[in-house]
Amino acid sequence: MRRLFLFCLLSTAFIAHAADWPPALDAANKTMRATNGRIIERYTHGPREAWGYPQGIDKEWVYTPGEETGANGQNHNSFYLVSPKTPREGAPLCVVLHSANRTAYDYLGYGHLDRKIGGGDDPATVATRSPDDFYALYLSTTNSEWYGWKERHAHPELGTKLTAAEKRLLDTIEWVISQRHCDRNRVYLCGVSMGGCGTLALGLPHGDIFAAVRAQVPAGTEYAATRMGGFLPEPAANAPAAERDAWLRSISASDLPDPPVLVDFSAQNDNWSKTQPALVQAAQAGRLPLVLSWGLFGHTTFTSVAAKFPLCDVALAFPWQEIRRNEAYPVFTHASCNQRCPWLDSPQDFDASGQLNAWFRWKVESDTQGHFGMQLWLVHPQVDHPPASMPESATVDVTLRRLQHFKVLPGNTAVWRIKGPGDKELAAGWPAPDATGLITVPHVTLTTGPLKLELETPYK
Repeated sequence: MRRLFLFCLLSTAFIAHAADWPPALDAANKTMRATNGRIIERYTHGPREAWGYPQGIDKEWVYTPGEETGANGQNHNSFYLVSPKTPREGAPLCVVLHSANRTAYDYLGYGHLDRKIGGGDDPATVATRSPDDFYALYLSTTNSEWYGWKERHAHPELGTKLTAAEKRLLDTIEWVISQRHCDRNRVYLCGVSMGGCGTLALGLPHGDIFAAVRAQVPAGTEYAATRMGGFLPEPAANAPAAERDAWLRSISASDLPDPPVLVDFSAQNDNWSKTQPALVQAAQAGRLPLVLSWGLFGHTTFTSVAAKFPLCDVALAFPWQEIRRNEAYPVFTHASCNQRCPWLDSPQDFDASGQLNAWFRWKVESDTQGHFGMQLWLVHPQVDHPPASMPESATVDVTLRRLQHFKVLPGNTAVWRIKGPGDKELAAGWPAPDATGLITVPHVTLTTGPLKLELETPYK
């Protein structure tokens, strides 16, 4: 009789919590409302065969009750979904990756339950908070999985193939988008520490999914490097043109979709930042879209710590969750308003706190096969800790990515023009695409008043 009772109990648990795919709503979830009333749902599932997880059910796939916390609560089979305050179709989606020794529920608690785990926690400023009109998806991993980095590190022969964890995460994101009819052009990804490492690796190669991503103190960039084809060192200046072109195509990830705009907060006094040079230098050479901020804020989950550094506060004001996947964006490099970066300049010659590209804004006006127009300008954002001065103008190289329709055929050039008020032409040139097909307009002088960048092709 006792065995029969135990069998019935286990059977009920099996029915209540999904053992495979698709995910099932966890009826035992006790956390159903955020502090501001937003609906919270917990879903569970098992491993899909297509993901390629090892055979057999290990402890990380055993059903874990809700409100799981800490390393012992980590699992692969659950995630949390927070609805917009006013649910609607076409809402944006923000995907959150938690840090090591934490869980999806821990970060859900920071962002929506005002829950403190440690004495110094400041839930109101958690770096992964999403706006009230977004869906928020909190995904799970374990320290032993590290969003797939451990598998890739152990099996370098995978090359650019997806790990089991990446397949699981991407399938979960797609399931949520499809089920809730989210705006596919406004899907964002963010994470802290281990979650920042996962954000770089999952986000940068998938510009076809994510509009923009934000990594807070990412725990290493090696995973992202492997996913982007390797951040290779620059060939010698006298190397053959074919060698340099091949390197440029590799460093710019030209065989992948244009990457999402990346906002990265790292601290030079954080041991995890020692691999930042590879990412920052690749962004500079490969024209990858990077907004970077640094300071002596250590390895923190909370923006309040970074915001004490005025230029970091400026970077925190960058509107990364307004960028759209179906619109072109400019990549800014060699900007005169940037501080000296610890991962670009010599170790003896950098600023203790600073930013790259956080002052710039843009707006696409036209994007057709033969014509492209974009407004560009500098902003002076309203921040709690303003710097002593803000730039009134800056000179910067502008590279266009994620163009929707405008194109330059091989062997052709395009005409670029910079126009001021009243469409007055201020500068012009004939840029040819580089080995990756990217067009860069050099030495553009921007001010706090919008200027217009136009490109036209000479053919009909």
